[in-house]
Amino acid sequence: MPRAVRLSDCLLLQQQDDGRELKREYFDAAYWQGRPGYSAISGGRGGSIRIELDGRKAVLRQYHRGGMIGKIITNQYLWLGRTMTRPWREWNILEHALGAGLPVPQPIAACVCRSGLSYRAAIIISYLEDTETLTQRLQSGVLEAASWQRLGLLLKRMHAEGIRHADLNSDNILIDSRNRFSLIDFDKARVMKQVDDWQWRPLYRLQRSIEKRNRKRRLNFGEEDWQALMDGYQS
Repeated sequence: MPRAVRLSDCLLLQQQDDGRELKREYFDAAYWQGRPGYSAISGGRGGSIRIELDGRKAVLRQYHRGGMIGKIITNQYLWLGRTMTRPWREWNILEHALGAGLPVPQPIAACVCRSGLSYRAAIIISYLEDTETLTQRLQSGVLEAASWQRLGLLLKRMHAEGIRHADLNSDNILIDSRNRFSLIDFDKARVMKQVDDWQWRPLYRLQRSIEKRNRKRRLNFGEEDWQALMDGYQS
């Protein structure tokens, strides 16, 4: 559970044993422009940026709404208490996943700024070196069956921990130069208390996302690749 520090109308969240002094401007993308380590990261609703926080590479992501409502209200959420805010819930999901040995980013800091009945938020997580998205990898080359099987096994491990990823797609799966996978973007993820048919819905979402990107970008992907993933998942 993160430690909360109040600063004016904002709550700054950080690790319990993290003694660094956080500043509100750390969570503003404009603050980092022109500073060492700054670069934009494509994808996501509002986009993320890579930064260096006290010499440590990290990713700043501001929470933005998707869907039809996101065209009207871009980054405001209903305030229901700090433990119900997006970064607080994502933080605890990440800690749960890390405790289970799953390859996910480490949460570093977060910010929740309340205004009446609404709030805005941002989170800073560790940057995963030497990685690209699964989409990018499939654009540049073929992924062998053994790698697809390992990905299936990783997703099975995540589901065995009860973690339901809310947006499992090929842009939220990272792969490094040694074909090791990581999972990112656990906004709106949940820890499920019961094992039932919920596990299949994220998998179908992932399959649809790859097929959609395959039609648009001509990825190196075929039915046999998905079957290899399912073989790993069901092993």
